[in-house]
Amino acid sequence: MFRTADLSCLPAEVASHARNVQDWDRVIVMSDRELASVQLARALRGAQADVPAAVVEELRRKAVTIELRMQYLSRRLQQTCGILAERGISHVLLKGAAVGALVDPTLCTRPMNDGDILVRPEDAERAAEALEAAGWFATPDEVLRGLLAGAHHLPPFLDTQMPGLRVELHVSHLPFDHPFVFDTAMLWREARPAPPPFSGTLVPSAEHLVLHAAIHFTWQHPMSFGAWRTFRVVSIMSRRPDFDWARLARLAQQTKGTTACYWTLRLGQRMAGIAVPPTVVRDLAPPTPAWLLDALERHFVAMIAVGEMPASPSLWVNRRLWFLAIRPRWSGHATTRDWDPGNRWGRAYGVVSSESAWSKYVRHVAGYRRWTAFLARTFIR
Repeated sequence: MFRTADLSCLPAEVASHARNVQDWDRVIVMSDRELASVQLARALRGAQADVPAAVVEELRRKAVTIELRMQYLSRRLQQTCGILAERGISHVLLKGAAVGALVDPTLCTRPMNDGDILVRPEDAERAAEALEAAGWFATPDEVLRGLLAGAHHLPPFLDTQMPGLRVELHVSHLPFDHPFVFDTAMLWREARPAPPPFSGTLVPSAEHLVLHAAIHFTWQHPMSFGAWRTFRVVSIMSRRPDFDWARLARLAQQTKGTTACYWTLRLGQRMAGIAVPPTVVRDLAPPTPAWLLDALERHFVAMIAVGEMPASPSLWVNRRLWFLAIRPRWSGHATTRDWDPGNRWGRAYGVVSSESAWSKYVRHVAGYRRWTAFLARTFIR
């Protein structure tokens, strides 16, 4: 499933992998989680792979649903960007929307849950009015509005016709407390005009798109999900004639995003087979023993690939391993990361239960087999 993120994946390779699949239900779960159903369905169809008919049909239905949503989102984004341009509001498409504007206006090449648009802080109010003029409406969820007060993007704007579809209006491409030397001004300086049908809109440079994707994946989603979409961005952007691997490595080092890029590229190589120049990986690698880098790689693969066992049964251990991988102090940025936002959101919506220290102890002792398997697989293998 992850191999389909790479544009160089050939039909014969897809067919070979498909013959070895033992659990198609797990493949479908992962493709749902990673928004990869469209590309997976296309790859299997193009390879004429021997896949159970029920799986083919389920993937086809999921792919059609996503394609329809992406094509609708594309039209809505084009309308919205047109209104922003008419009102003289400079704006930059981010993440999947930017990739789509560059290579596939249907947005099916790199699907997404929402469209992200960056505007300057002083234009935020006028941009919000423009979105409402385009038919979007601000979320009525008061809890969500309170949680996002003062955040790097406004509360989401929803579509009246397509449930669940939304746009996020950003005033910064990263949270304000991020520790990287990668500010919004850098993004604006190198942004260039998007091709039709997104004329009048700006998109980041290819290297900035990859760097932003790497930071988003490793820091905001600490290498636990969103991997396929991130690998897809790396594969697409790295094949463009204006992309420069050496410049990406320099940018990563200059912005203190060295380990963020390193782990994105390393996992992209391992899980999606993306070709990365060896010199780039070597230049970005932290001074960590090779055996520990290998162990950390196995851990993150287990975190990303749903059903890959054994992953660590402890959130605290997962955090410690993340710190070992990212090495904030060596990278030159903050030595701490705010792990609370997830719990804060969960508490706000009443989905986080409190558990006593004794209950946690009993739970972990009872799961000693998982601990033994995790340690053996990750560190002794």
